[in-house]
Amino acid sequence: MEPYCWNYDYSRTLWMKMFLAEPDFPKNRSDVRITFAQALEIIKTMDNLTQGIPKIVYLVGWQGLGHDDCYPEMEIVNEALKRPEDKTARDSLRWLFEEAGKYHTVVSFHGNLADAYTQTPCFPELVKANAVVKNAQGEATPIEIFNGRDGYKISYKGYYESGLFRRNWDRFCEATLVREAGTVHLDNFCIAQSINPYTSVEEEDEARNKMLDYIQSLGIDVTTEYTYRELEWRADSPGHPIRRFYETAASPLPEGRWEDAPLRTLGRIPASWWTSNLTAEECMRIPPALYSGHLTDPKLLAVFYGAMHGEDIWMKHGVKTGDWADEFLFQFCTLQLPYFYLNRLERRELQTDGDSYTVVFSDGVVSEGKNRRILKNGVILKDGDDALLPLDEARTAFIAYSKDGKRGEWAIPDAAFSRAAVWEITPDGNMPAGKAQIRNGVVRQSVRPGQALLLKAAEN
Repeated sequence: MEPYCWNYDYSRTLWMKMFLAEPDFPKNRSDVRITFAQALEIIKTMDNLTQGIPKIVYLVGWQGLGHDDCYPEMEIVNEALKRPEDKTARDSLRWLFEEAGKYHTVVSFHGNLADAYTQTPCFPELVKANAVVKNAQGEATPIEIFNGRDGYKISYKGYYESGLFRRNWDRFCEATLVREAGTVHLDNFCIAQSINPYTSVEEEDEARNKMLDYIQSLGIDVTTEYTYRELEWRADSPGHPIRRFYETAASPLPEGRWEDAPLRTLGRIPASWWTSNLTAEECMRIPPALYSGHLTDPKLLAVFYGAMHGEDIWMKHGVKTGDWADEFLFQFCTLQLPYFYLNRLERRELQTDGDSYTVVFSDGVVSEGKNRRILKNGVILKDGDDALLPLDEARTAFIAYSKDGKRGEWAIPDAAFSRAAVWEITPDGNMPAGKAQIRNGVVRQSVRPGQALLLKAAEN
């Protein structure tokens, strides 16, 4: 199929998840990490740190009592997240959506169409329509446990053909601003086959594609968790939890390699949280504008880089700006910024260097995975955790960063200016830090440990 024209170029957009809340079902309450009001404060700080580049934030746990609640229905906004001055959580969600736009950020939603729970109102309808995976006796069977509750897997074939998917999705669109956002993140969109009635991996894949096509027809891009290369009975993933379920129907189960499975959603899903199950040759062949994300193979990540996650930073460090900003800036400058830079270039040659890769890009750029270096025409632009790279394609703004500090000369061969105004990037905004002269593609500049500096053309 021809690739869709996405609403966003995910290879040049900072997109991430933000974990808001998880359920405490025994107490019938939501354990809140980040409220809607706190989310906006984080977004404001992110905008300062990233110099106003386009961003997408997918809210996790915005529904029900939090993450992994309600699925596959998504229409109840988590009341524990609302602002005191608003009447409902839905009002607060709209407020967050509108305010975030002032800071170059699209707020959207993390959801799930692969899991179901008996507590979900539509569960009896799912069972009746064969829209949940069933065992050899034709009984709905739990596959995993989430938040202490049995988790059932959706059979996409039954879910789509019954009309339940379309009904539930339309309700989700009515309850939220997902169509206005133009993007949604659907977690764990893996295929699960039913035993009785039997569904093949091809039937489930066809139904999933029809679901993706319907969502796209509403003007919504779908990003997701993994790269989907599935074989019959998950032969490609011997450790997958659903394999234990399949053992009740077939023994021994078939085994296979993920490399032998097709890239089933390529052209329908533009980006994945964990861009897994890709060979080095496929990374060379598939343009990042068609499919991108965070590579799970460390050898590939070291040479192509990838999308930073963000979510893990706030989960580890909390919401106080002073606790998370340094780690965010480090990941942005050493992972996301190189990713943006390389994604603007053509991937021309792959070289194997022992247990690492080197990739030759257009414009004289080479990325060395072994040394975590990026060079242009032999000049070093990034060396480990020291980097001076352009922020924009026009190369009118550059960011210099050093994890351990650096003094002396930096190569800046592409600067579209010879005199630079230097600003320190801080959570509260840019602070003046002097001026610098660029001569013969080199600038002398001291950078303190963990400091990021913005270099832009100085006004006369």
